[in-house]
Amino acid sequence: MCIKLGKISWVIKMKNRLNIFILLILLILISISVYAYHSPELKIKTIKLRGVNTFDENLIISFAEDYIDKNIIYLKRDRIEEKLTNAKYIKNASFKRIFPDTALFTIEESDLIFRFVKGDSYFYIDKQGNLYSQDELKQKILLPILKGYDINDSFKKVNFSLDMEIFISVLEEHMQENSIKPQYIVFDNKKLTLKFKNKYDIVLGDLKNMSDKFRVMENITQEIEQKNYSVKYIDISVYNKPVLKLKQ
Repeated sequence: MCIKLGKISWVIKMKNRLNIFILLILLILISISVYAYHSPELKIKTIKLRGVNTFDENLIISFAEDYIDKNIIYLKRDRIEEKLTNAKYIKNASFKRIFPDTALFTIEESDLIFRFVKGDSYFYIDKQGNLYSQDELKQKILLPILKGYDINDSFKKVNFSLDMEIFISVLEEHMQENSIKPQYIVFDNKKLTLKFKNKYDIVLGDLKNMSDKFRVMENITQEIEQKNYSVKYIDISVYNKPVLKLKQ
């Protein structure tokens, strides 16, 4: 009987010691957490950007300045990245902590695809239809100038139709594969023409069947280069019946 009581007493003492140990650990962790939360050494003092090549860095930094003096440990990465990608300049963003007090933002910028002219000023359009003034860019970028397309006077965003989005995608792929880019993209009564500097025009007609039209266009331009034709324009309005107009 005495042996059993001794064992029970020993077990109780061990449990008490374990409870005290766990309590001490919790107190230490809470103390560290409180210190980390209020520590001035762990508040963000510096913001660094990586990957900003097109837009004015000050515009993008303005979206990250809210995190100055915030505790670097307790910031929610997902929320920060989601907030940054709501800015029209940013397609994707990632946030990285550099201890003790620096926030590094790696930016994938929005893709500019066109320019257009209003008065004496150039404006830029990205693939989502967002508009930008020249002042928002680091420097002037040579992109095809869009003419005749309906752009409202709000200078905020252009609502591209689905067919226009397909055209933009096909055009972008074509420009990546070819060094020669159209100087102008002209809409005239919904008829689309690509105009090149020191080269023939290419009439694409309406926005339907753009993938097929670009495929035909590339085949014809290759043949023109091989046979050295003197061309005035190509009309691919009907892609399976293209017209090649030669200079007289």
